Amino acid sequence: GVQTLHGLGVTAFVEIGPGGVLSGMTQGCLDEAVTIPVLRADRPEPQAAVTALAELYVHGVTPDWQVLFPGARQVDLPTYAFQYERYWLDAPEEFTGGAAATGLGLGAAVHPLAGATVALPGSGGFLVTGRLSLATHPWLADHMVMGSVLLPGTALVELAVRAGEEAGCARIDDLTLEAPLIVPERGGVAVQVWVGAEDEPGRRAVTVHSRPEDAADDAAWTRHAVGYLADELPEPSHGTAFEAAAGAWPPPGAEAVDLTAFYEGMAELGLEYGPVFQGLRSVWRSGDDVLAEVALAEGTEPDGFALHPALLDAALHAIGAGGLVPVDDGPLLPFAWSGVSVLAVGATALRVKVSRTGTDAVSLAVADAAGGLVATADALSLRPVPREQLLRASGSGRRTEDSLFGLAWQPVSLAGTADEAAESGVRSYADRAALAAESDLPGIAVVPCPVGTGEDGAEQVHAVTREVLELVQWWLAEDRPGRLALVTRPGDLAHAAVWGLVRSAQSENPDRLVLVEAEDTGAAMRVLPAAVASGEPQFAVRGEDVLVPRLVKAPATGGSTPGLAAGTVLVTGASGALGGLVARHLVSEHKVRRLLLASRRGAEAAGAAELTAELAAWGAEVSWAACDMADRDAVSAMLAGLDGRPLSAVVHTAGVLDDGVVSSVTPERLAGVLRPKVDAVLNLHACTREMDLAAFVVFSSVAGMIGSAGQASYAAANSFLDAFSSYRRRKGLPATSLAWGVWEESGAMTDGLAEADRARMARSGVLPLSSEEGLRLFDRALASDEAVLAPVRIDTGALRAGGVPAVLRALAPAAVRRTAQTVAASSVSSLAERLSGLPEGERDKAVLDLVRAEVAAVLGHASDRTVQPEHAFQDLGFDSLTAVELRNRLNKATGLRLPATLVFDYPTPALLARHVLTETTDAAGPALVDSLLAHLETIEQELATKLSEGDARERIVSKLQEVLALAGESGRTPEGSGIDGSDLESATDDEMFDLLGKEYGIS
Repeated sequence: GVQTLHGLGVTAFVEIGPGGVLSGMTQGCLDEAVTIPVLRADRPEPQAAVTALAELYVHGVTPDWQVLFPGARQVDLPTYAFQYERYWLDAPEEFTGGAAATGLGLGAAVHPLAGATVALPGSGGFLVTGRLSLATHPWLADHMVMGSVLLPGTALVELAVRAGEEAGCARIDDLTLEAPLIVPERGGVAVQVWVGAEDEPGRRAVTVHSRPEDAADDAAWTRHAVGYLADELPEPSHGTAFEAAAGAWPPPGAEAVDLTAFYEGMAELGLEYGPVFQGLRSVWRSGDDVLAEVALAEGTEPDGFALHPALLDAALHAIGAGGLVPVDDGPLLPFAWSGVSVLAVGATALRVKVSRTGTDAVSLAVADAAGGLVATADALSLRPVPREQLLRASGSGRRTEDSLFGLAWQPVSLAGTADEAAESGVRSYADRAALAAESDLPGIAVVPCPVGTGEDGAEQVHAVTREVLELVQWWLAEDRPGRLALVTRPGDLAHAAVWGLVRSAQSENPDRLVLVEAEDTGAAMRVLPAAVASGEPQFAVRGEDVLVPRLVKAPATGGSTPGLAAGTVLVTGASGALGGLVARHLVSEHKVRRLLLASRRGAEAAGAAELTAELAAWGAEVSWAACDMADRDAVSAMLAGLDGRPLSAVVHTAGVLDDGVVSSVTPERLAGVLRPKVDAVLNLHACTREMDLAAFVVFSSVAGMIGSAGQASYAAANSFLDAFSSYRRRKGLPATSLAWGVWEESGAMTDGLAEADRARMARSGVLPLSSEEGLRLFDRALASDEAVLAPVRIDTGALRAGGVPAVLRALAPAAVRRTAQTVAASSVSSLAERLSGLPEGERDKAVLDLVRAEVAAVLGHASDRTVQPEHAFQDLGFDSLTAVELRNRLNKATGLRLPATLVFDYPTPALLARHVLTETTDAAGPALVDSLLAHLETIEQELATKLSEGDARERIVSKLQEVLALAGESGRTPEGSGIDGSDLESATDDEMFDLLGKEYGIS
């Protein structure tokens, strides 16, 4: 049959039946045929059927996908960026397993919870370190306590046992657990177990600490456990019951305990055990003792552990199941261990004996199936863990205070003097027109910003920011060699917006712009040369002091959270992701019962009905207003509609993003971003200043402080909000501006972020905040007396790896003093020197590799293999912002001054590499000439001062004559010198130096 079908052209056979018998027989008849059984006895039917269809498809048979996926449609796969990406991790052997530790000069811990050990020189102590995460230890996710993944106390015991082995200690005398260790949903925690020197014979102190793996270097470590280790085991006192009952388990007279729904009951109390921790198999009561059997879940291996934490934790479940301690009032967790010894390793099942020793204390002995002791604990005390303590310990494994910052103005010492202004080419101009009329621009051109007005001048803010935008765009439109310094006045709110705009322009165009805040232009000019030379792009002059802005950890909260529940709370932008998040938080945590939610569409906005229903279910009275907050009359009418009900707080979350490099920003685009921030907040201030508000919170962005590239308008708007909050505080009114970093929350102004955008932010050190962490920061900021706070997650490691923005230097201290000219010259020289050392045929490849590496970095790719030389930048996903970043990275790597349009002028990596090679070669020429002239000047000085006569002078003069002869042979003997090649030998010293001076410009 199958031979006949095959002869008719059938190449694929599908078996519709309960197994694969016929498929096997067909393969025996036809070696080249495709035989696919649809159903398999060892796998679910849906999985087997879909797998069969997939096999048919890869063998050239096209199923009718519309039948399988009704209504589905085909979509185009990406044709850029991802098609060359390889996701397999190739870790060098020397950096895996124990070799990773030994390669760093550490000992390998060879333990599932620890990675390395080290003996501490001079102290007699030891350190065991490790990293815990749900990615590397997924079984920990089965130990949930009140919604958080909590490292079980038995794991802390296991770590103490492993550290004791390093010090030769066989017993834990006592171990008190002080704080819960929360394992975050993402990322991990670094763990350190410290064992001290012997404080008395055979006794050492031990502690267990942890902190988030991405914490700052100066972040505090949390101590979770403290105790003592001993080096000798006591005489066994727990084995008698097991030995006597070895032939009869459980002992006669023991009463069985029903375990039906035991773990369901624990879950209701907040102890949510997954399969790995549901190890309790049987329990019996015998007087004041509880006996039990526990076992590891199938697939859970004990290898590497002294006693697997899940197995020992399951043994503790017998305490509650047997009724030795009450559990009705909430979960009890291990608090203090005494006399813990592990006598055997590798156990997968245990017999357990728990004896009551106090109201909330027990002793514990566990044995194997033969009655041999595995571990004992003389005493174990249990304590309830308050939910608040777990909440404080959670937060994705981070402390809230680690992500709350403020902007401090710190004094800085500059190397220059006031007299350097004239020497450095610093000149001031009244405005752009005067600057444009200058034919010979100085090294630093100083222009004062237009003067703004007071609090009600929204139009003044728009006008001043618009005028400065035009000036900045004009300056950056051409490749001018100098810098433009903009001088603002302290306290001018319009100038505060200028700071945000120019900071963003500085990020896009390094070393082109300087920001100065001073009472007058003259004060700024006195310190500008020294400030520029020291690498400070932003500073303020206060009398004789020069201050620079630095992001620093916010001070500890000193006040209490204001009461918001006494009246109605207005939330603007309520239909957005952040607005809805805040509204829910106000009701659930701050007990607000009346909300006025405002947005452009009001109750007609998408999701408004669902949000209203959700808040109403929690007992809140919700009303919506369709209001343009930038319209003062509309805001006034909205507040008048409260019908006498007091307004207790304002939370302004509304905002608009319109990203683009500064050269692309139009006055209309700028105004569209300023209105929902500047105009709206000024209107809210004017309409509520007479009300007794408990809080006036505005959502700003750290972009205004750091100056995010591509966000000039947004940075300007938010920088204004920060300054205005400080203004309100000075007037005695409540105000808090929260300069948020990026949120993980979908829709929170992050929907438009591409992978390259997220990668760029990560490289700059800004990581996303989870909703939970963001709301905790919101609460902490409410209790602060600071007018401006920046809730932002900072990765200090990323700051050190890349160029640190000036405002972030306090978080990643490094030697940053430099002059741009020196860096540029050395970069060109070093690149040119590298190329000159290569054969001519390899120079193209070297520059192409450089370009591809920088392109991959900008796009966030793991390897430059994803960047093909002939692929167009546009197809790779480049836009104007990524083009600017690539330009900046290449400028830094090569020392060149490439245009921002380089990816459009040279649309592929190959073309761009050829251009960079040409520019580098051309740029290296002047640098080489400068270097040679410097050497010749040195020779001239040495001959004139130290070698005026003698054999040494004659030898050097002879060498110079050879050099001049070589120049003559190359056709470079200067005309009109009066000396030709034949006269070199008879030339005097003065004639030769005159020749060198005319040729090389040496005076």
